[in-house]
Amino acid sequence: MINQLSKDAPLVSIIIPCYNHSHYLPGAIESVLKQTYSPIEIIVIDDGSTDNTREVAKGYPQVTYIFQTNQGLPASRNAGINKSKGSYVVLLDADDWLYPDAVKINLDYLQQQENAAYVSGAYDMLYEHKNIIAEVKREITANHYIYMLHNNFIGVPAAVMYRRWVFNEFLFDTSLKACEDYDLYLKVCRKYPVIHHIKKIAGYRKHSSNMSLNFHLMLSSALNVLQRQKNVLKNDEEKQAYKKGRMLWKKHYTKRLYQQLLSPKSKISKADMYLLFKNNSYLFFKVLIAYPIRKLFPKKKF
Repeated sequence: MINQLSKDAPLVSIIIPCYNHSHYLPGAIESVLKQTYSPIEIIVIDDGSTDNTREVAKGYPQVTYIFQTNQGLPASRNAGINKSKGSYVVLLDADDWLYPDAVKINLDYLQQQENAAYVSGAYDMLYEHKNIIAEVKREITANHYIYMLHNNFIGVPAAVMYRRWVFNEFLFDTSLKACEDYDLYLKVCRKYPVIHHIKKIAGYRKHSSNMSLNFHLMLSSALNVLQRQKNVLKNDEEKQAYKKGRMLWKKHYTKRLYQQLLSPKSKISKADMYLLFKNNSYLFFKVLIAYPIRKLFPKKKF
């Protein structure tokens, strides 16, 4: 149960978009109900689910349930933001969760730095198929825009708390099929101060239906989002960070694709090879050499 604090405490809106993740949804909702801060409103946006998301959400009287025809994650988040009433906003994916002090910790940071647009913290990554949890944290105290050009150091949307006024100026771009959160972070920290800390805020679940496993989509989306920043770069430091970011995104996703292609059960495609050829010729030629051998000797490491 959410603890009662001062009646003058600001309302925090926690928005949970859900598309066919009803089996995870109770964990997300209950992690909000266990928060040590109040008042909190919980809004579940059902993005046209065909499972029992409606029944699960309506089983919690504390939840405001809203259904929409399927429009995608960015539109679901925007719908929740538009329906919310809080002075602060948290976006919690249905398959993730918050730690009990998450809201209190991030709100304390924002109240200490009144000009900050959002605050983000550390998180745990649960590899569901391996039942392994790994802590992910990175201390960044300055030059947030420079580091964000390098990569999305926030990682999980639930680790972020926004001030309400951010969404008077920015919303998630519904034309993006992925990396819409990265796009928003860049736009906001380009213009306003932000905060990042290493206190643990949320848990991020890695499973077989994660969008992040679509390496083609993720790489093209990340590069597209970075390209949008090219015309607003102001100095050589930012331009160098932009170039480094493009290099790091290519390296990250081509390496993950390479590792996937060399697994015993993998199937190679022309699209996979083109992605490697275009973005990492070294790994492209390694696959050409190693892939046939891997198929003959699946237990041998290359």
